[in-house]
Amino acid sequence: MSRHAIVFSLLLAAAPTGASAQGATDAQTRAVTAIAECLALGLPEQWKRFQMTIELPAPYSDTGGVLYLVTLPDDRTQPLKPCDPGLPPRELLGIRGGQPDKERGLTKAILTMRPDASFDLKYEYPKPPAR
Repeated sequence: MSRHAIVFSLLLAAAPTGASAQGATDAQTRAVTAIAECLALGLPEQWKRFQMTIELPAPYSDTGGVLYLVTLPDDRTQPLKPCDPGLPPRELLGIRGGQPDKERGLTKAILTMRPDASFDLKYEYPKPPAR
């Protein structure tokens, strides 16, 4: 494992609750820490941003498509292979059980991580039917 990957993993794991992302829950921070540990081996020496996008075919689905991309310092993107391609989506989707009912029916989750151990987690939901 490269030095930067170890440092990134340690920073994320040591970040106090809420420090990695404004308003992050304990469950989100734990899930992102597990994901960071899985990604650390595959990250290039220099990187600017990592993004994982999960698209589910329907609300409450347990499986769907996952895209892993890393942005390099020159703004090129390249795919990234995590240690276990199923671990990051399992971790992220696993926190739904602790979310309020209205937040469990997501159809898309986008996790963005940066080398300074900060992260953003955004969810998308199906549009309500037109009246």
